[in-house]
Amino acid sequence: MALTQGGYDWGFLAFAVGFGGSMLWFGSSAGVALSNMYPEAKSVCLWLKHGWHVALAYVVGYLVMVVVVGWQVQPLAR
Repeated sequence: MALTQGGYDWGFLAFAVGFGGSMLWFGSSAGVALSNMYPEAKSVCLWLKHGWHVALAYVVGYLVMVVVVGWQVQPLAR
């Protein structure tokens, strides 16, 4: 991966971390605060039962981004 900002896969990494991290209860301070008020929010089984569409949207969104933007690998400048 081109982990320097602006590398060919920077947008894919940003999407994966931004969307992927936010869809989990511990991915944001608001999620942590709400899960402390409502402990059932920490249940993986309940999340999969009621939030499966969020994971599906993540995968579909990533695939759409790959199709629209394309995986344009550029050689490293040395």
